[in-house]
Amino acid sequence: MIIIDKTVCRRIAHYREKRNLTREELAANVGINLKSLINIETGLRIPRINELVQLATGLGVSIDELVNNE
Repeated sequence: MIIIDKTVCRRIAHYREKRNLTREELAANVGINLKSLINIETGLRIPRINELVQLATGLGVSIDELVNNE
């Protein structure tokens, strides 16, 4: 079972920063509204599964890397 929580949100921000992308660049690259991305990264909103897929693709990581709690 996949649990999407604030840890996932922090990982999205971590991988974005690791790849030297701004929030604006990532949002534009994956087709997500900038405000939505900000809310996701700050944990105000949990990403929907389709957004999670888009973000993982845009960050060059697997969904497993974003949600795995190990």
